[in-house]
Amino acid sequence: MKITIFGLAGTGKSTAGKMVALKLDYAYMSTGNIFRDMARDHNMTLNEFEEFTKTDEKYDRNLDEITVTNYGKENDNFVFESRLAWHFIPDSIKIRLFCDDDTRMQRIANRENKNFEQVVGETKEREKIIYEKYKKLYGLENINNPDNFDLNIDTTTNDANKVVEMILEFVK
Repeated sequence: MKITIFGLAGTGKSTAGKMVALKLDYAYMSTGNIFRDMARDHNMTLNEFEEFTKTDEKYDRNLDEITVTNYGKENDNFVFESRLAWHFIPDSIKIRLFCDDDTRMQRIANRENKNFEQVVGETKEREKIIYEKYKKLYGLENINNPDNFDLNIDTTTNDANKVVEMILEFVK
């Protein structure tokens, strides 16, 4: 079984993805982690690297290749947490996590030990860049469209354990 989990920053996709992978004894992969490592390798913040990659597609294409080949075509029994794995691994069970923006921003602020207003500005700018990039590179108008997914879970009030329970019940 191939499971892809999508969610904007702060929706709990990494937490849920890791927990689901552990419960199923599956491999766990995150393009966010790969992208953060690339940013660090270039001595940039994540936002700086997002801006930088707007001018050079090779970084996104490299992530696409890892997603499609290393996982989608060559592996089974994994949980792939990513913004686009659902698109690049069409035979996966596609799960979308979402929650209200204030909750997302507060979670990010807590996680990154930043003030709420700073997180709102950084996150909105980063998401704008991401949406523009995916439209240009892949022709995707709305990566957050619930119709792209097999299961949509609101994480605003559902804690991680409940989200994992809902995912496991669905994939049975």
